[in-house]
Parts: sequence; C-alpha cells; structure tokens
Amino acid sequence: MDLELISGKEDDDVYKHQLEISVSSIFPDLLERDVWDKAFIESIPKFRNEHIGKNSPIIFEGIPPLLSLELKLYWAKLLSDTRFNSRSNVERRRLPMEWFRKEGGSLLRLFNVPSFANIPHPEFPLAGLTTGSGRREHNQKVVEAFSSFKKNNSRDPLKIEYPKDGQVKAKEYLAGRITIIGDFHKKIFMSREQFKPLQRRNIIYLNDIYSEHDVRFKDIQRQSDHYLNFYLFPEWIRPAIREHILQKVEYGELAPKTLPGYFGRMKHFRAFMHERFPVPSPALISNSLMEDEFVAWGNKKGLVGKNWFTDCMAMLSTAARKWPDQWPSVSVSNRAANKIEKVHYKGGLGRIGHNQEGANRSYSQRIIDEIRVAVEKTPSPIPAVFTLILSTGIRAEDGHAILFDCLHDDPHDQNYMLLTFWQNKVRKWNTKPLLKSEPQHAELKRIIENQREEVMRRHGKPTKYLFPAFNGTHESFMDPSYSLKEIKRQCLKDNILADDGSALSFSWHPIRHTKGTSLAKDGHDILSIMMELGHSSPDMATVYINNRLELKKKALLENGGGRFYTIEGLVDDRVTDLLVRKDQISATRVCGGACAMPAQIGDWCEHANACYTCKHYRADAKDVEFFKSERSAIIHLIEEQQEEAHTLEEHGRSRMSEITHRRLNKNKEVYTRMSTIISAIEEDGEYQGTDQQCKQLSLGIDS
Repeated sequence: MDLELISGKEDDDVYKHQLEISVSSIFPDLLERDVWDKAFIESIPKFRNEHIGKNSPIIFEGIPPLLSLELKLYWAKLLSDTRFNSRSNVERRRLPMEWFRKEGGSLLRLFNVPSFANIPHPEFPLAGLTTGSGRREHNQKVVEAFSSFKKNNSRDPLKIEYPKDGQVKAKEYLAGRITIIGDFHKKIFMSREQFKPLQRRNIIYLNDIYSEHDVRFKDIQRQSDHYLNFYLFPEWIRPAIREHILQKVEYGELAPKTLPGYFGRMKHFRAFMHERFPVPSPALISNSLMEDEFVAWGNKKGLVGKNWFTDCMAMLSTAARKWPDQWPSVSVSNRAANKIEKVHYKGGLGRIGHNQEGANRSYSQRIIDEIRVAVEKTPSPIPAVFTLILSTGIRAEDGHAILFDCLHDDPHDQNYMLLTFWQNKVRKWNTKPLLKSEPQHAELKRIIENQREEVMRRHGKPTKYLFPAFNGTHESFMDPSYSLKEIKRQCLKDNILADDGSALSFSWHPIRHTKGTSLAKDGHDILSIMMELGHSSPDMATVYINNRLELKKKALLENGGGRFYTIEGLVDDRVTDLLVRKDQISATRVCGGACAMPAQIGDWCEHANACYTCKHYRADAKDVEFFKSERSAIIHLIEEQQEEAHTLEEHGRSRMSEITHRRLNKNKEVYTRMSTIISAIEEDGEYQGTDQQCKQLSLGIDS
C-alpha cells in the first residue's frame, strides 16, 4: 500500500496510523482482537487448514502497542498468503510470539528504539554500502537474544550438504526455530518501507512493478517475493539508480528474470567511484573519467562483457535528464566500449564464434548413458523430467513447468499426439507432434501419462503443472535448481567423469545442445531444428548444422553434400541462405522436400506436399527413398490412365478422354522430374544440367 507520509519525518504517531490503516485494510476486525483463536484464523477467506491446534491461540496481550501493531500486520500478511497456508508455518511462529509478550519491551530498550522496524537490519543499511554485495543475513543481536530465551527449545545446528566444484561439501546453519525470528524482523522492516510512494522506496517488490502477463513470474516466487534492495547503494547515487530502473521497467525493457542482473551491474560503478574518490558525488563525473578511467578499472578487475559499462552509462544519461542541475551530461563515444578487453564470449570469438562452438558443449553418448543410470536413482519425478528434457530438448524451466494437460490427441490424425508447452524465453507456445508408433515418442507418452496418474493419486485432482510443488495451498512447479542439485549429487556418487577426465559438473543446458547435435547428425535441416528446439530465429540452429567436422562429413556422405535440387536436377545453393535468413524470404519444409516460394506470392498456395512440377520445389538426399516409392506409384497410375483414356475413346466420350490425356501427360512430366532428381542425387553431384555447379569440399572446414 502506497501511503504518502503525513510529514517529512516518520514519527511514532505517523507510523502507528499507517499500521492501523494497513491492518484494517486486510482484516477489518483484526485491530479489536488481542487473541486469535482457531475459529478466527479459519474464518480468513484464504486460510483453510483443519490442523490448527484448538487450544493454541495467537496472543498479543502484553506486547508494547507499536510492536503489537507491527506483529498484527505481519500475521495479517502471512495468513492472507496462500503460500503459508499450513500448520507448520503457524506453529513455527508461536515461540517468537511468546518471546515478544515476555521480552518485547526489553528488546526495544536494548536497541533504544520505539518499534521493531527501527532495529538496524544488516541487509538494509540506511546509509548504503560503498563496497561488498550486502549478504542476506539477520541481526545477530536479535537472533542471540531470542536463542537465549528458553534454551531447551532450541535445536542443534543443521548440516546441509551440496555439490560444488566436483565435490559434496557441507555447511552448518542455525535451526529454523531460531532463525524464524529473523523473518519477523526482515518482513516488518520491509513492510514499513512500503508505506512510502513507489518513487521513494528503497525496497521495491517486483510484484509492484510487474504483472502476471503471460509469464510464470508469480509461481516462481515460492516462499518469498523477489525485491530490489536500493539500500545497497549510498545515498548520493541511490535516487539515480532507482529512477533509471523504474523507467526501464515502465518501457518494457527489463523482464523479471533479467532485472536482477541489470541491477547488480550498477554495483561496479558504485565500487569504482568509492575507490577513486574519498567522497564521491555526481559533480566528479566527467567524460574522461568514464571513457578512460572507468574502462581501465573494469579491465583491471577482469569484468566480463560490455554491459557493465554500457548499462552504467545509460543510468548516468537518465540521471542527467532527470536532474540536470545535479548530474552532468556525459557524452562518451560508442567506441569507448571497444577498449574493454575481456568480452563475454570465451577466447575473444565474439557472438558468431561463440555460437559456432555451441554444439561442442553437448554431452557425448557415453556421458548421456551414464547420466541416465544415475538419474534413475534420484527422487521422483526427477527421472521423468530428465527424460522429457532429453527427448525434446526444451529449456530446463519450460520442462519443469510443463502443464498437466500438455499432451492430447491430434484431432486430425489418430496416429499422432500433440505435446504443447510454453516457451518462457521467447514468449510463445510450441507444439511437438509425437508419433505413437515411434518407440522414443511412445516412451515419452507413457512417462507423461504415468506422471498424470501419480498426480491424481497424490492430490485427487488435476493440478496446473505436471510436476507440481506446493507451498501452503499455492501451487508452483518443481524448482529446476532442486533437480539439478540432486542429479549433480548422484553423478558425483557414481563417479561420472567428463570427457577430459575431470568430475562431471552436470548442467541442464548441455542436454539441449545434445538434442540439437543429435538432430543435426540425423540429417535434419536448419528449419527442422529451429522448430524442434523452439528457437526464435533460424540462425540459432546453424550452431548445430555448421559447427562440427563430423556433421559436415555426414552431410556430404548421406545428404548429397547438403545440397538442394530443383525439378531440373540442378543444385540450388541459394536454399541454404534462405533457411537461415530471418528478415527476408524463407524456405519451408514440405512433405518430400522444401518450398522456396517467395513470401510475397505464397499466400495463395496452400499445398502441404511436394509439387514436383513447380519451379519453387527443392529436394535433398534424405527424400530419395520417398521419391522412389512415389515414382513406382506414378508408373502404376500412368498405366491405368492410358488404359482408361483408350476405353473412353472407344466409347465415344471424347471430352472425358481429353481430360484423362491431360492428366496422363502431367503425370508423365512428374515421372520425368522425379527420375531426374533421383538420378542427380544418386550420382552424388554428377547431375545432368547445362553447367556443372557442384562445389568441391573445402579443406578449411572448422572443427
């Protein structure tokens, strides 16, 4: 809730008034209750749980008035959030409430503050940070004070294991019954910040600046809402960064998943200014400072890519437009970014070179086979998720967030089923046909149906996601980081090694590269790979087509040199360019070849099969068996039509005989075209034509 402050100073009366308004806006009768019993909690519309203890009310009596209001707002938000709709979330917070009743006044006196929100929080330094990243931790004095209360209720530290750097490491954490007090402190501190107008907040929830619009943003936020912490920046630069970020979001230039990375790059400029000047200020910023010193500083630090520089320059430009009397207008040449030494793509290859190396990041068949065995030992439904992603090549998040009703029968062909899923990165739906008789597709169909049955058995009804995960009564999908950690752990236990002999550090994205490489090896063209993997443009699929030497050799041996042939048997080298262009004409795959018809005149043509007499038709070697079967059928049809035409002439039906002769001549032309294509392909480039256009294999193919 955005409430304007009554005065420039947040005194106790203003804060109390804001708390009362906020609490009453959630539960109108909550302010009058100092004891919340089971009946009251279950009367809350979003909170329905039969496991709340009958004789364990939540009591606010004895708590200082302002602290009591803060705690009521905390509980109101907790109970109205479906993610916390469970007995454990309520029971875990009963001991802190007892502590507040008995020690609340002493706690406020210890810190000499009027309210809990006034106690300093290490994650939100009021003056901001000059260096460091601002780790998420609790106020240790508050935690220690609570842990000393009824020590017999505390638990020993928890030991958490996790895979890292090819090893299983462990770290100890305080028990949740102790650290829960930090949640009270943090949420109350953040709630007070929300009373400010959006343009003045130093803690901004992403829910307040993004909607649910066609993304899974709200479901990804499981137990805590994502937020931006502007307290990480000192006060001299904080308003400029906040204004710039809010403008970028308003104009749709930052998505929820890219915003944290963009926000973090501002820390580089903060660190540079505080290393360069004892007391930084906007007045010290100049063209030479940014173009020379800032770039040199970033190079020395080994910062990767150019965004750390260009994003900070964009922020300075926004600040100069918003506050021209405080911030100087910095005009740095675009060439300044060329001084950056360490580009994002490894080895200085640039984007093209980086993409050409993409298929090399796939797993070998030996590694895939060993991972399959390891994954079978992981908890359900991780094996099903792994098989789904490996079979389809979809992105990790899309595979984990696939919907319960993702698979259904093809209404136009009983031999197929359709697998539909949302591609969050490119913001579009993708539909994959699954052939029921194909073993791999049949296995994928079986896995999806088995998972549906498991969901129905466990939850008693269809869920939104095929692999659901619940927090309270709020449904989300299984976290990709959870399955990643479990597979990594099992790979280390099974001693699976990478191709260089080191311990394999499993990652989801190489599985996608593995699928793309497999499609290329099987002879699929660029457009087919693009549609299969759900790329936004055909040039992404060239990673797998043009990268590896063995793929090029395979194309030469099995696919007629990777060439497309016209109906005259001539090689059309232009089709390769058409298949990778995204801003001009595109060639489209059809049954029995490809259609190179320009888009400007293609609207009237709705043929889905090969048109063997059309000048726009192209064919490649993988269709040769199809051509042979078609030619056999044509021969049989020609014989029938010849006999039919002769019979019609004998019976004096000259008009029908004329029509049959025209069809007969057309089929003879088709027979000639198909024979020409088959001959051209089988002669491995030694086709008939006016000019020899077959290109020799270059010796300079990149591996």
